[in-house]
Amino acid sequence: MQLQKLSWMVLALCSVTARTGLAAEPKAISDLPQTYSATAFVQSGAAAGKSFGLTVFVTGWTSDQEVQDFAATLKTSGPNALVSALEKTKDVGRLAPTGSVGFGFRISRLRAIPDAGFRIIMATNRPISIPELINATRSRDYQFGIVVLNVDKDGKGTGTFAPACKVKFNKKGELEIEHYGQKPLRLANVRMEK
Repeated sequence: MQLQKLSWMVLALCSVTARTGLAAEPKAISDLPQTYSATAFVQSGAAAGKSFGLTVFVTGWTSDQEVQDFAATLKTSGPNALVSALEKTKDVGRLAPTGSVGFGFRISRLRAIPDAGFRIIMATNRPISIPELINATRSRDYQFGIVVLNVDKDGKGTGTFAPACKVKFNKKGELEIEHYGQKPLRLANVRMEK
């Protein structure tokens, strides 16, 4: 297992900056809906080196207040409570591997990267499969999926997709993300569809 402390996740998903919403973002970047195509590359495990196409749909942005509420739920009540809170919200996007309907995302954030473009971070409670439940596999504890897209002003870039993660705050108040058994998938050829 790989444990990472990701400061960008703390900033993007859990802390509320002085500016609110997307007012400071250029209009073309924040306009919705948005669709991105990408190629996902598996980086470790038995499928290392394999790739597949996927599409990321963004249909809404999560407000600072909503993110603050989700962070408070995780801090005070833990990941199971966060899953319950996310299940009560509407999808703000979807990730769909080629040939699949995919699954919805419940958190979607947009932040400018100075002189580089912008970053979209999406997170959700992931669907737990019936075999995982029946066999009581350890993967059931990895209840979240996270997608990060780093896109330039022309809508092209790279990213990562971590399909199964644990999230929690450590004693220092930092958000920790633990990936289930492998590195996140690398996203290449990310492109905004017109």
